[in-house]
Amino acid sequence: MDNKDDKKASSKTQTFPKEKPEKRTEASDSERSNPDSPLQRFAKSMKIDYEKWHDGIGYDLNAIKLASPTERKEIEQMLIQHRPRDWRDIEALAEIDSEDAKKTIRNSVKDPNFEVQVAVARYSPNLIKNKERTHSIVEALAHAELYGCLSQVLDEIEDYHPKEVEKALITGLMNREGEAAVLFAAMLFYLHGKAKEPFDMNQRSFFLRFNTENRKERILVFRELCKQLNINPEQYLKLR
Repeated sequence: MDNKDDKKASSKTQTFPKEKPEKRTEASDSERSNPDSPLQRFAKSMKIDYEKWHDGIGYDLNAIKLASPTERKEIEQMLIQHRPRDWRDIEALAEIDSEDAKKTIRNSVKDPNFEVQVAVARYSPNLIKNKERTHSIVEALAHAELYGCLSQVLDEIEDYHPKEVEKALITGLMNREGEAAVLFAAMLFYLHGKAKEPFDMNQRSFFLRFNTENRKERILVFRELCKQLNINPEQYLKLR
């Protein structure tokens, strides 16, 4: 009799596991409305004015680090859907480093914007093949604007310079505008061990001689550079 009563009592006090709360997939109203929230901080940083463009200032990556999981997901979607895409989107997606972010980065290697291609090679080189990385750098050396992504390209070349990239630098000495040719000459000196840094100020006067649109003067200094670096100038002068 006592056993039956015990069973009845236990059945009355039996508890069931509580259902787990649903995982939020969207940012809360407070996260969206609070101007100081990581989500709003990041959204604000995506508005690029002239100063940010000129100085090469990226998005607020620290906001990504401080964001909640739901904010982080919303930031990711903002970046994936952002058009036209630029290098800042790639840098931020690399910081997020999710599967969707990686997929977007991989697809961006074919973006018509050189800045985007170079950003993929710079921030996520492990996601693309060396052939793709080399191609993006070579194309940028031939066409990128001086105040666009050319400085980022040269930074990349310091550590990654297969023969195709070096050839593009040499070709650019004759084909690019003077200011770009100056930077290419300095980089070639560095890659060939003739300078301790990518722009050796001690040899600045020589590099600056490339800043001319006078073909005869450009050929003269080009030959001098080739002699110092043991490069055959004739094959490149024929490409002009």
